[in-house]
Amino acid sequence: MFRKSLLCASLLFVGCGQVEDTAFRDGLPSKETVELKSPGGTRGQGLKSGEVSAFGQGDTSEYYALTRGATEVVNGGTAAVLTLIEEITEYPPTSITGEVAVWGPYSDALKRNAWKLTVTQKAEHEYTYELAGKAKEADDSAFKVILSGTHAIALDAQGNRLRNYGSGSLKIDWDAEQTLPEHGKDLGVATIRYTRESAATVATVEADFRNVKDDERPGTRVNADYRYKETPGAGGEFDFALDKNLDKPGTNRPGIEHITVKSRWTQNGMGRSDVKVTGGDMGSNAGTVSDCWDSNFNSQYLTLHLGITLGYGTVDACGSFSTPVYSLL
Repeated sequence: MFRKSLLCASLLFVGCGQVEDTAFRDGLPSKETVELKSPGGTRGQGLKSGEVSAFGQGDTSEYYALTRGATEVVNGGTAAVLTLIEEITEYPPTSITGEVAVWGPYSDALKRNAWKLTVTQKAEHEYTYELAGKAKEADDSAFKVILSGTHAIALDAQGNRLRNYGSGSLKIDWDAEQTLPEHGKDLGVATIRYTRESAATVATVEADFRNVKDDERPGTRVNADYRYKETPGAGGEFDFALDKNLDKPGTNRPGIEHITVKSRWTQNGMGRSDVKVTGGDMGSNAGTVSDCWDSNFNSQYLTLHLGITLGYGTVDACGSFSTPVYSLL
């Protein structure tokens, strides 16, 4: 008892029987925790979603660009809300009551939204959290949950917590965000599951986007699924799928096709994408595309069967990815 009293006295700034506020911060995922690292992601290539090259051997692979763009869609979807969490938790919690820490309501002086972040410790290293928003002048009953999730903090061999590592899931409700005075253009809901236990272990991220807007077709919403796996020192792989009309607006081909892409790459950036298109105006046929790019992300091998057949290069350019592997999404 005496030793416990001395310990409590030395930790008076925390409060005996309470959890230190940094522990609650550790119970939140960061952008790095759920990041998808695309091939060439550290080289500053600057390719953006939808930015593709000319269609020819030696040009920047448009399927590399498509893969890079898809990873940016997922990263961009989480970055804004997780950055907001980081900004809020730069300040001490408004209150800590037992296993619950609350930040807010919080608002920048010149912004119209107010935010409240609630983090609850469920077990020694496991937490749940909710980020809710409302109009600054509205009653607290107007708060709507924009982000919610669970996070289990990873530990090293000595049992120490590893910041930016762990596993969990999160849900971003962009439709709820649309009710706030200030909001982005995103619509729908994203559910993301992730595991990244250390810098030396395999990392996985699964993202399901539901009823999100199709920027190419205003007023249209689509679904998209993403599956990512990164093996340190050995490259990665990325599956994604979406349902959308591939034909240009104005054509009399209204069918919605199902498109899947599986991309694989080595540590030096060279890789391969295998694409399959089914349903919609494809009918009972399945269209396929395979493209291999070199370490400079230039296409060196292509086979395309989408109503027409095109191709160039030899499969030797694909290195260890000599055979197609199609996504099961």
